[in-house]
Amino acid sequence: MKAQPPAVAELGWADVNAWRLARHHLDERAPKARLGEVVGAIGAVQAQMMSAAELQATVRVDCTVQEVRDALWKRKSLVKTWLMRGTLHLTRAADLPLYTAAMSRRWIKPSLAWLRYFEVTEAEVWGLAEAIGKALDSTPRTREELIAIVAQDKPERLREALRSGWGGMLKPAARNGWLCFGPNRGQSVTFVSPRSWLGSWREIDPDEALVEVARRYVRAYGPANKHDFAYWWGHWTGVGAAGWAGLRDELVPVKVEGWRAHMLAADLKHLPPRRPGTAVQLLPNFDPYLMGHSNRDHLFEAIHRNKVSRTAGWISPVVLVDGRVVAVWSYTLSKQRMRVEITPFETLRPKVAKQAGVRVEAIAASLGAKVERVSIA
Repeated sequence: MKAQPPAVAELGWADVNAWRLARHHLDERAPKARLGEVVGAIGAVQAQMMSAAELQATVRVDCTVQEVRDALWKRKSLVKTWLMRGTLHLTRAADLPLYTAAMSRRWIKPSLAWLRYFEVTEAEVWGLAEAIGKALDSTPRTREELIAIVAQDKPERLREALRSGWGGMLKPAARNGWLCFGPNRGQSVTFVSPRSWLGSWREIDPDEALVEVARRYVRAYGPANKHDFAYWWGHWTGVGAAGWAGLRDELVPVKVEGWRAHMLAADLKHLPPRRPGTAVQLLPNFDPYLMGHSNRDHLFEAIHRNKVSRTAGWISPVVLVDGRVVAVWSYTLSKQRMRVEITPFETLRPKVAKQAGVRVEAIAASLGAKVERVSIA
């Protein structure tokens, strides 16, 4: 067995947590003019729940959820589409060509199980994806309108595949840069061509794109290893190894309390000093801070895993103290009055409880609401 190179630095989890909090803009909210930049710095915010995606942005940026919506639908500096893990995300519009190049056919191959489920061949998948791309421009079209165009002269089997839920045949088109979301039309979602909708596009070599995405990942989620990157990206064979191979001259091995991982050499020189005091943050569902690694044991004790990582991939809203999860929380909103319930894993110190209340006030303000009550169970 090939010997592993010695670690160039030994870090504690407190050092790592401070680094990641800073890279995720969770130590201090950025001004609203930097909304796109901040979303881009962490890759994207996860958007299968749009309300959660909006809060993922506002806990990092001093803005309102309405300003996130305006960035998405009016200024078009953000864009909504299927990206990492085949999941809906909001990402910076200027970065979409990079991500879709990295996710192009060079790195995506539908599994046999997936093909059998949809009763399609791989050739048919790519044929439909290209047809979807040709059918779209800057005019928003509903799923039904899009299917009516693409499914002409197609067998019923392919029509059914196009109608399938959870994105189905739309995801390959999206992850190749041929489709993104347009603004809702009533209760119906719409789709557009990102090339037309965003007004600019650039072609990027898929291999170069994958390495650049890996570089950005390590910058925001490091220390990490290639398995972490593959998990964040979507479990595709070879992606982790290819990303790490492309970064071989930039990565350095580190140890974090015995765990071996890598950081960018340039980043290792700029680890932030630990700030005095206690940092408290409330994160919404599916927050990227929790989604970046194949194992979350460094974030909370195993006994609390089912409170955070629930069934069907559901990730709870959590309370962080110095980068570690100490509680879950929930809220209800009625007539712009916000009620919050925090369920700690153990008794919260008074200082932590007070700071959590300050964070609740900021979240309420981003929603245009007032805090009516904060309960700590």
